Amino acid sequence: MNFMRLFLPILFSTLLLQGGDGHRYTNRLIDEDSPYLQQHAHNPVDWYPWGEEAFEKAKREHKPILLSIGYSTCHWCHVMEEESFENEEIAELINRWFVPVKVDRERMPHLDRHFQRIYSILNRRGGGWPLTVFLTEDLMPFFAATYIPPEDSYGVKGMKSLIPALGRLYASDKESIMRRAEAVEKLLQESRKLSGQRLQEGERLAKEALRRIWGYYDKLYGGFGERPKFPESSRVALLFDIYRLTGEERAKMLALQTLDSMQRGGLYDQVEGAFFRYCVDRRWRMPHFEKMLYTNAELIPLYVSGWKMTSKERYREVVKDTIAEIDRRFRTPEGLYFSASDADSDEGEGGYFLYRYDEALKALLKNGFDEKEAKEFLAYLDITEDGNFDSEYSHARRVSAKEPKSFKRGIDVLKRMRDARSYPFIDKKIITAWNAMMIKALFEASKIDTAYLDEAKSSYMALKRVMSKDDGSLFHQVLYGKTPSQEGLLEDYAFFADAALSAYETTLEKSYLEDAKRFSEQAEKRFYRGGRWLLGAGEPKSYADISDSYYRSALSVQIDNLISLAVLESSFKDEALARESLQAFGALINGSPDAYPEALVAYLRLEKGVVAIKSSKENLLRNSSRVEKIDYPFLLKSSAATDMWQACDFKSCFAYSKNIDKVIGAIESR
Repeated sequence: MNFMRLFLPILFSTLLLQGGDGHRYTNRLIDEDSPYLQQHAHNPVDWYPWGEEAFEKAKREHKPILLSIGYSTCHWCHVMEEESFENEEIAELINRWFVPVKVDRERMPHLDRHFQRIYSILNRRGGGWPLTVFLTEDLMPFFAATYIPPEDSYGVKGMKSLIPALGRLYASDKESIMRRAEAVEKLLQESRKLSGQRLQEGERLAKEALRRIWGYYDKLYGGFGERPKFPESSRVALLFDIYRLTGEERAKMLALQTLDSMQRGGLYDQVEGAFFRYCVDRRWRMPHFEKMLYTNAELIPLYVSGWKMTSKERYREVVKDTIAEIDRRFRTPEGLYFSASDADSDEGEGGYFLYRYDEALKALLKNGFDEKEAKEFLAYLDITEDGNFDSEYSHARRVSAKEPKSFKRGIDVLKRMRDARSYPFIDKKIITAWNAMMIKALFEASKIDTAYLDEAKSSYMALKRVMSKDDGSLFHQVLYGKTPSQEGLLEDYAFFADAALSAYETTLEKSYLEDAKRFSEQAEKRFYRGGRWLLGAGEPKSYADISDSYYRSALSVQIDNLISLAVLESSFKDEALARESLQAFGALINGSPDAYPEALVAYLRLEKGVVAIKSSKENLLRNSSRVEKIDYPFLLKSSAATDMWQACDFKSCFAYSKNIDKVIGAIESR
């Protein structure tokens, strides 16, 4: 019996081999739709998807669980797979001592958020991917790491020694493991406690946030902190709002400098457009070459804001080129959007995007450049003989403000060089929340070019048609071409309501406002329990918080939606829920207002007062450019059955006139 238990997992994997497909191993992930899980379906590790089958096996065999969380376009997830999960020796150890479970963090972001919190509790720092968590058979975490090497190195235990060590400890001294797991659970419960506190005066918090941001702003290269450098879109958006609210020029300067640094440097694909996920260095030179839908969806509105504020043509170019590239790579014929593209391609990590100097020079000369002109172009993009990225390879970035005259011709040549290469793998999941972010970005971009309005409307209707049910509820994600079945999460309702509000503000079509109200009500019904918001249903409970992580906090966005609906719908209930939800995190916001940018913006809107300017739909659309220039940061448009102009906040309408200028004056005097 013991012999069979020891070798049954390996036997099972071998027996699953089907139809001579050339794979030696096939595990249970073969039946999953997730591209990430499919990538691991032929590992010798006997992977289970997250679910009852794995949990029952762990309890039946009294084995701990090895939980591995990642996503399909994650470079270090690929590395760990190649080094450990495809290694038969390591796989045998995992199968012998653990029940291995794989989770796609994009499919189950609520689970990822829960276990990332566990990691931070155990390691006192932020986590990442791959995330590796060891759980008891009762799903209690007792050890967590990110990437683990196959062998011991630099004082870090590798998989070959860690797996049997933890496995033996669990088998021989389960009590010590349980004591540790119970201590972790206690720390988790402590971390979930909210010390509600009366929030301080909004303008004071805004100025304190700016002071703190200035302390870690990179004054040499723009952005926040040293390395790695992430776009941190919500922090840039906060700076814009602080400037518009307080007139603090420094806030505007930091925001614009950061936009400039990102679009000039390696974070931005200078050849085809769109932003990579982050840069590994302080100077924005060396990106991690994944392109994520959410990264670009959150950056597009910032460059629209920058353009509106400065009329800088480069910002408009970035918006248009980013949308064009996202449309080319990610947009489906129906108007939906895929989730991400990988860093790796046939040419290796970043290989699709890199250039050798000699090859680029030869291609330029072959396409009509003279030698001086070609070298000037390559120098402008920092494509050098010695390489600027990895050995002789260079990644294009702008090294001066003035484009050479040959720039567009040169870019066309570099694009054609890429045509001979294989574009990295694209994850064809359709994620409701991320699609909603992109749709919002398109509505914002329509302020630069009205051509984006039809695209935004088309994508909105496609997302609503595919990912919503008749009862108004939503699905979370689906692999393109499949039928959705996974129930929506808080982020799906929050971001879709946010997109609906942007659609309403742009078009003043009531159907969008009705959608926003319905999605918000569904979110409250499904995820608001006893004064707390959940990220998703089921166990373990994953409580929503106001931390902006790789994109804006779903809870903070939902609070913002409630504030907008409170004004547009004259809803005291929505205002009260928004206030209560923010108040629960009052101590956190008061203590570190800069650390929760989206939540702070929501509070500033609540405290300073969102204002709706009202008139007939025709009046508002006819005067849209005038309304857009109103010097008040928290403004909404609302169509009404009158040709008069009104300005209203949460409590009352405080201006009323046939003359739009009088109403605008009353708004700006606030």
